Amino acid sequence: MLTVEEVAGWPDRPLAQAARQARDNARTVRTEVAAARADLTGMARWRGRAHEAAGRRIAEEADHADEVSRVLAAFADAADEAGAELGEGRDRVLRLVAEESGLPVGERPRGVDADGPEPARGVRVAGALAELDALDRSRAARLARLVADLEAMVGGHVTVATDEGRRDPDAVVNRLVAMSPEQRRELMRRMSLGDVDRLVAANPQMLGRLDGVPFPVRIAANRRAIEEALEDEIRRGAGDGARARELRGMLGTVADPHRPGARVRRQFVSFANAGAGRSIEMFGRWGPDTRGAAVYVPGTGTSLETAAPNRTAAWNLANRSGGPVFLYMDGDFPQTLAAAVSPGFATSMAPGLVAFGQALDAEVADHVPGAATTYIGHSYGGAVVGTAEQLGLRADRVVYASASGTGVLPGGAQTWANPDAAQRFSVTPPGDPIHAAQSSGMHGGDPDTAPGVTRMDSGDYSNGERVRGSRGHGGYFDDPGSDAFRNMVAVIRGDPVTTYVPREGD
Repeated sequence: MLTVEEVAGWPDRPLAQAARQARDNARTVRTEVAAARADLTGMARWRGRAHEAAGRRIAEEADHADEVSRVLAAFADAADEAGAELGEGRDRVLRLVAEESGLPVGERPRGVDADGPEPARGVRVAGALAELDALDRSRAARLARLVADLEAMVGGHVTVATDEGRRDPDAVVNRLVAMSPEQRRELMRRMSLGDVDRLVAANPQMLGRLDGVPFPVRIAANRRAIEEALEDEIRRGAGDGARARELRGMLGTVADPHRPGARVRRQFVSFANAGAGRSIEMFGRWGPDTRGAAVYVPGTGTSLETAAPNRTAAWNLANRSGGPVFLYMDGDFPQTLAAAVSPGFATSMAPGLVAFGQALDAEVADHVPGAATTYIGHSYGGAVVGTAEQLGLRADRVVYASASGTGVLPGGAQTWANPDAAQRFSVTPPGDPIHAAQSSGMHGGDPDTAPGVTRMDSGDYSNGERVRGSRGHGGYFDDPGSDAFRNMVAVIRGDPVTTYVPREGD
């Protein structure tokens, strides 16, 4: 069991040096192997069997180096997390000691021999020490497991236990790809934590995008994928570009929407460094008081580099609703108003949204059974959500927020095939230019007048100004105190909403 004296001697940032060294070593491994591969490619005049053999050998070493570097990066992350948690636990213990003794932390009561036995502690201090000791042991076990994998990799690849015996992790990932999401989830439930780590190290780019893989595993895999995407940007000379800056930010932290004053790593349930960039970012977490989770699909012009306002809106939705919110950018959005006329973006993105919805339902069942799911589609994102409803998206509630339509497939709202009787809502401010698209029917019709849809009031901004006109198309997403934003939060939580009040023509 840890003692107060031991805890008081811990450094301010436990394990920080170990994390930094592991991260540096991971970069070095990948950089050296990439340089060797580049050198071989540059030998234009070398031909023959020896050249081919060297190429095969370097390819094998590159694959091995990738796995080693990913385990080193996982060790760095685990050390950072453990250090932060242990530091918080240490501070709590020392704070309780100070409250108990009435003395500054570290100062002994008069008459206690510095070399004598530790004085008896109060119940709160003893409890905090016990919790910290358990945390210390569990984090040490994870770090030891990663160290053991690194040691095993000296002699070659590690293996993963399966029903048919031990197999190469790459082969198991390929097997997962061929499975249904339900089969993936069942297989991974039976795997040890160490084997799951080995799958992440084998192919994070693939594992991080597979529906049915538990979200915490996808988040860990996508962190590796983002790190490697950033390295690729740097390697091609774009390390100071907009995409590299965004990727660095994705590896950083964000204020915790559910714990004031705390910061947490950003969490990506999906990521691909292709085109305008694709991702699904999770804001917030599951908790015993979670009443609902939401998926927010933004609209025209969305990309990794332009999504800062969408991220802020998603964070505010998570903060106000008390549940997790997923910013869904896992597809190619139209980047101009002219391109947004096309239904093709919606038909391309909608099937993936349906599949993600099934994965989200499984996570809800695991973490907060009975919690409701809400899908919010803004502008062109509304057409994406509507098309997903036509394809069978299961949702408890849907919000069409200044949505361009109810779904681009024939029939619009009349062909919604949501297997549950979802509650549907809309919010479109008066004078919002999206009314023209709604009335044209090019994306399926007007959600404000669709059967079974409750139109909510857009009302005012938090400063009392009316939400209306061109600014009103997205302005309420930027103001969590606005009536429209509060209505969306109410939908997520299952609270009553304020229905539409006609004040002026649309």
